[in-house]
Amino acid sequence: MELYEQRVISGDIADVWQIATDVGRWPEWDPHEEAGEIYGPFETGTKAYSKPRGGPAAHWTLTEVTQGRSWSLINPMRIGTLKVENTYTPTGDGQVLCEKRMQVSGWVLVALFKLHFEKVTRSDMQATWVALENQLGA
Repeated sequence: MELYEQRVISGDIADVWQIATDVGRWPEWDPHEEAGEIYGPFETGTKAYSKPRGGPAAHWTLTEVTQGRSWSLINPMRIGTLKVENTYTPTGDGQVLCEKRMQVSGWVLVALFKLHFEKVTRSDMQATWVALENQLGA
């Protein structure tokens, strides 16, 4: 199962990247995140933890980081695996295209997403980008 959402926000790509990759500060501005912690530099192989509001805690690993452009993670769970790719593309007019692609696998996790998490996850993605844009203006 795959989920994809995107949104164009106003801001400088360097500022977007700095805020979006500061895992420990996510709960300060992102309405989706209750807790966040990263155990090293924001680079491939680093492990992290986050706790979305209304969802289970996630222990994940950065699988790919292209500085200033994109980052991916994997969150292996007993009931399936969640892979997430985040991409930020400057559009040349003071705006940034934010994209998120989630791949959900494992029949139990897929079923949970289809029955409960898909709609709220899509909404949360959009709310995060709105909050990110607001944080840029703060």
